[in-house]
Amino acid sequence: MAAAPPGLLILVPARGGSKGVPGKNLRCLGGLPLLTWTAQTIEAAGLGARAVLSTDDPAIAEVGRAAGLETPFMRPAELATDDATMVSVVEHAIQWMERDANYRVTAVMLLQPTSPFRQARRLHEALALFARPGTDAVIGVDTIARTPGLIFQPDPGGWLVPFGAWEERVRRQDMRPVFTPNGTLYLITRESLRRTGRMFPERLLGLPTDRIEGLDIDTPEDWALAEAVVAAGLVKP
Repeated sequence: MAAAPPGLLILVPARGGSKGVPGKNLRCLGGLPLLTWTAQTIEAAGLGARAVLSTDDPAIAEVGRAAGLETPFMRPAELATDDATMVSVVEHAIQWMERDANYRVTAVMLLQPTSPFRQARRLHEALALFARPGTDAVIGVDTIARTPGLIFQPDPGGWLVPFGAWEERVRRQDMRPVFTPNGTLYLITRESLRRTGRMFPERLLGLPTDRIEGLDIDTPEDWALAEAVVAAGLVKP
């Protein structure tokens, strides 16, 4: 099991406003508030790092505290809008912890409640990757079973144009993996965040997860899928 580096801050962002699935962070999935799924994963991982909730909503803060998350501050209203960036939310939390809690942050592990099915072992796997010399960040990713030549984007005329060169025949086992972020986990050094202002710096490693873990709840359809996963017994609260 990978050890948490000194100064690791586990940050759970959960604002009150949500247009896709209203009130989703407090909505019950499998008998538990959505936020509680992530809090329980953090507890099960036992990393020993400070786990802090960033929210603007007192009700979410109360549920977070009950689930074992620290709630030392409330997120300012201007950082809880649709236009607020995740980087600005992370920076606010870091600055508060360093200024008001005297906690020197060296790295941030961002865990969004909208990925309730991530497994506790993934947090350890991410830290093991993070320990690779020169690494700035690790993110959770899905594998795309397509070559760039079979991924298309419409041009101004509506015609589909491939991202890469067309390859007439490529065996699955010969394909070079293609990844896309799935939101399950972001782990980044404080220095990289300060230097680049991005969650996706250059020296970036991917942590593949399975399709269930990679489910990101953003729409009513996503919520229905999550309920189906729980009803089928594929995961348990």
